[in-house]
Amino acid sequence: MDTQSTVTSRTGVQKIGKQPTENMKMNGPEITPKDMLYDSLTANKQGLITYQTAINETISEDLKNLMLVNRDRIQWAQSAFFNELFNMGEYQAETATPPQVADAYEIFNGYRSQLPYQQQ
Repeated sequence: MDTQSTVTSRTGVQKIGKQPTENMKMNGPEITPKDMLYDSLTANKQGLITYQTAINETISEDLKNLMLVNRDRIQWAQSAFFNELFNMGEYQAETATPPQVADAYEIFNGYRSQLPYQQQ
């Protein structure tokens, strides 16, 4: 994923990403590669949720280990689909200054103290 590319929105906001690929803007009944990637991304997101719930509620260690392997493969595929869509310009992110990143880190790091089981 190329996170060094930037684009400027119509309102002048600087974002990390690329301009949407022109050949992906078909207006018709045809299923485009973009449509297939979005469908695959959505299916993988749902699959990850299902696998995680099943892993949490499985008693058999052998079955749990198999599901962990399958979940990891689905997670890899989800990342690959997202990266491809990002590289096509379908996803963009606003740029953040180092203080903004530090603030976000501090907020999410603070959530750890609210979790029911403390992580080391």
